[in-house]
Amino acid sequence: MTSARQLSVISNEQIAESISLKTIESLFAAILQDEFLSAWKPTLHGKDLQCLTLQKDGFTQVILGPESFMSFDRMQSQVERYKLPMAAIICAGTEEELQKLPLEAVQAGSLTLGLPTSVSSLHACIKSIVSFQNALTNANAERDVLEETTENVKHVMSISRELNGERDITKLLNLILLKARQICRADAGSIYTLDYASGSSRLEDAKLRFRFTQNSSIKPDFAEFTIPIDNKSIVGNAAIHGKPINIPDLYDLSDDATRNPFGVKHNRSFDQRIGYESHSMLTLPMFDISHRVIGVIQLINRKRDWKTDLRAPQDFKDHVIPFLERDEEYAEIVAQQAGIALENAEMHNEIRRLFDGFVNASVTAIEQRDPTTSGHSHRVAKLTTGLAKAVDRSDDPHFKNIKFSEDQIQEIEYASLLHDFGKLGVRENVLVKAKKLYPWQFEALMERFELIRASIEIGFMRAQINFMNNPAAFPMDFSVDNLAELRSRKLAELDDYLSFIMKANEPTVLEQGGFERLNEIAKMTYEDLHGRKKSYLSTEELKALSVSRGSLTAEEFAEIQSHVVHTYEFLRKIPWGHRLSNVPEIAAKHHEKLDGTGYPNQALASQIPIQSRMMAIADIYDALTAADRPYKKAVSAEKALDIINMDVRGGKIDGQLMELFIASGIYKIVLPK
Repeated sequence: MTSARQLSVISNEQIAESISLKTIESLFAAILQDEFLSAWKPTLHGKDLQCLTLQKDGFTQVILGPESFMSFDRMQSQVERYKLPMAAIICAGTEEELQKLPLEAVQAGSLTLGLPTSVSSLHACIKSIVSFQNALTNANAERDVLEETTENVKHVMSISRELNGERDITKLLNLILLKARQICRADAGSIYTLDYASGSSRLEDAKLRFRFTQNSSIKPDFAEFTIPIDNKSIVGNAAIHGKPINIPDLYDLSDDATRNPFGVKHNRSFDQRIGYESHSMLTLPMFDISHRVIGVIQLINRKRDWKTDLRAPQDFKDHVIPFLERDEEYAEIVAQQAGIALENAEMHNEIRRLFDGFVNASVTAIEQRDPTTSGHSHRVAKLTTGLAKAVDRSDDPHFKNIKFSEDQIQEIEYASLLHDFGKLGVRENVLVKAKKLYPWQFEALMERFELIRASIEIGFMRAQINFMNNPAAFPMDFSVDNLAELRSRKLAELDDYLSFIMKANEPTVLEQGGFERLNEIAKMTYEDLHGRKKSYLSTEELKALSVSRGSLTAEEFAEIQSHVVHTYEFLRKIPWGHRLSNVPEIAAKHHEKLDGTGYPNQALASQIPIQSRMMAIADIYDALTAADRPYKKAVSAEKALDIINMDVRGGKIDGQLMELFIASGIYKIVLPK
């Protein structure tokens, strides 16, 4: 039993807590009058509606009585805004009433409070629900952070792949800036690169070059410019110290730079000129693999929502926030990846410039060896790459599955420029042979005919002297005039022989009967100074002059053809890498024909890549139209196309490619302007 003395020390609060709350009305009354729960700002909704709310620290509890939760479906529109974890719906009633809890209330995640209960139990229940809401909020926040971190890690990994896959410096710089902005939700940004003095790697000898700017809200128009690297600018400061600079709000900086972090200040005139406000700013240096600063990324205005545009002054107040610590971490990762990607791209470009220099030097060597074909390699390269690009964009069914990457176009260009490199292995006199006889052969022949002429003259002079000394030794009707007439006939015949030989020496088609005439001349003899009989034409001269077309004998033509083999053997020794690995094969097959009559390997159509087929058209077309060949006259573009189409009809040249070559007008790009 409780003594009177014990009862006297029981407080009013203890008495209140011991009161049993049996009905929803008594529960609501106790909540509204409870001093402890007053901090939750209890609010009763409606006169006949059994609904009471408690709110504190951003959390809400909605307590529903039986009349409310029994008709939960009718209250759905009112309570659906109350969802865990920020809000909890509590259905209060007796055990019998709670057993009738509608399915809709259960599906909405409602909690229950059984009656009767005590004030102390009510307090414990409210505290327990708040703890549950806190725990759930923290769990959701951690889950969101984890999900965001996971997404950002995936994003960073994808950024790394994208950056390292780009070789074009301009595109790469724009991509670096865009990815840095995306991962940090920056509305705007700029990117700078460092121009180091030749032969120097010191910052003191470098300048910062402004390359690009991006802005989601406005369209700025800026040209490249350079600024010195010093502490007066934020980008210069970041480059010098090699550390990120995070400024929460530029507009909070003092006009006195000495009072600001890093000793910098914000010039608002720039913002005013473009109608923009630069508030939060994150500036990060980019490093190469040796940790040398090679650029700076500057991000401006982190937004709560990446998709929001900043137009009016109020937008900057409502939507711009400082860059967070994790933004800085992610941006640094992007900057590190960007620095490596930029260095790789620069190295790739240096290698490409090296290859370009080597290829151009090789072409120069070819042209110096054979000046008569000067410019041929570059024209063939221009025609072949032009045709390749036409194929790439063609809608023709024959070419719909054929696409050339940038590397493949480069591969075609290199192969075209070097397609005649093997001519360095061909004897120069054969390579530049303009007529059927070599110059020294023709000179020897001319001297021989002068000797024959002199021999004829001397012979007739001797006959004339003999006649004058002993006329009786000659026929009765013989006279000096007869000798003169015979001499003239002999010399005219000799001149006719020489004239025919000079005509036959031209690299044109040998006229009908020419071979027999040459044989006839070759059988003619004369006596040299020692009285020995010699032929008018040597065996080598007869063979050369008997060439039916062009200027080369079969052996010489075979030697010229061998340049393709020399080209292949030379090119395959160069480590082209996997991107340009087909250069040797493309170059080596440009003289092959679809019907197997080409050289050097008489390859069939299935063995000839389309790149070589395109080069074959370009090579023949330029050889026909070139005006710098001493052994032939240039033909018109129309005539050249007709000649190549004859080979198309003969099954030697790819007809679809030839049609595109003509239809696209590619052949016109090397015509004189």
